[in-house]
Amino acid sequence: MVRISILFFTFIFLFLSAATGQETLSLDEAVRIALQNNFNVKIAINDAVINKTNNTTGNAGLLPEVALNFGNNYNINNTRQEFFSGDTREGNGVNTSNINANIQLGWTVFDGMRMFVNRDRLKEIESLGELNIKLQMENTVSQVMSVYYNIEQHQRRIETIQKAIEISKERYELASLKKNVGSGSGISVLQAKVDINADSSALIRQQLILKTSKIQLNEILGRSPEIIFDISTLTDSQKDVDFQELSEMAAQRNLMLQMADKNIRLSELNVKLWEGNKYPTIDLNLGYNFSRLKAEIGILKFNQNAGLSYGLTGRWNIFNGWNNKREIQVAKLGIETGKLTKEQTALSLKTDLFTIFNNYLTARELTKIEEGNIRIAEQNLDITTEKMRLGTIEALELRQAQLNLVDVEFRKITSAFEARMAHLELMRLSGQLLK
Repeated sequence: MVRISILFFTFIFLFLSAATGQETLSLDEAVRIALQNNFNVKIAINDAVINKTNNTTGNAGLLPEVALNFGNNYNINNTRQEFFSGDTREGNGVNTSNINANIQLGWTVFDGMRMFVNRDRLKEIESLGELNIKLQMENTVSQVMSVYYNIEQHQRRIETIQKAIEISKERYELASLKKNVGSGSGISVLQAKVDINADSSALIRQQLILKTSKIQLNEILGRSPEIIFDISTLTDSQKDVDFQELSEMAAQRNLMLQMADKNIRLSELNVKLWEGNKYPTIDLNLGYNFSRLKAEIGILKFNQNAGLSYGLTGRWNIFNGWNNKREIQVAKLGIETGKLTKEQTALSLKTDLFTIFNNYLTARELTKIEEGNIRIAEQNLDITTEKMRLGTIEALELRQAQLNLVDVEFRKITSAFEARMAHLELMRLSGQLLK
């Protein structure tokens, strides 16, 4: 019954896979889909477009403003006017119209250089937005590769468990054969069944973990969780890395350090903005004005004016309760905070690099050791299986040899996965992930 159940579930699994047209998703394709669909990347791109749109000469305050104003007013009044000469004028329902229009140009020609500081500030904000896109892309690629490696790890675990089930089935058949010929007991048969069921349960749990990991990858890729796929076979292509070289590349290419530099630069420009308030602001004004007045009663029956106006106006805030001085002090503290933040980021980066570098070396060393242990465990299992056939050992010894092999293969899978993850993180921290 145990064998029939395993074959039945295997058949159903293969049938469903074939029916759904299961795709094979390569790592490069997964990265491409993620960068195209990931919401964090899209949001970062939109923010960068906003920053680029705001980075204009006019937004910095370098261009003039031109405004057209116009109006036409009509009045109907009951009017009584008395003059010093003694004359009196009266009228009911008197119509008066007043037409006026003007076009005005205002241009700040000097504001303590604040307009030029604003232009530099907008450029830095745009550059910061571009770095944020790279950061989100880097994080997305790291997430995709991490989950992809995790899926590959779980698939290897499933393969190991499936091999264990085959060995358990072989032991079950051997125990049944010995029982039938009278050289064995039913206890060995029952124990073999229990072991098959235990391995089958472990397989089901591992398959659930694999399915959950694939659902997680679909989410990162911005796809429906129901999409079924296989992954491509990965090759161990990790190259030896040098810590000094990693440190140098991280100091030059790490995105968090670059963003820290941009924030320091923005703080410096903020100081210049407040220092610009120490100086006067001078505006150039130029306009063309037109007005026309018509009245049925009054001093003037008709009056029309048209002509240019021009001039300079200035403003100088001499004293505002020392608020500008206070803002400059606060802005300078912002620079110091930015520098301290960068130093903290650099120290954390070097600490992470050194820690992960040691983890990487340890994981690779453990992988080599476990590869040797696998060969020993396989030899031990072969010898134990042969002794089981000859009847010189009990079934429990064979089961222990089998578990030893599964355990060492799991350890090898884990250490290989940890080495991959450490190498991935080293590439991310040193700015090499998006090459």
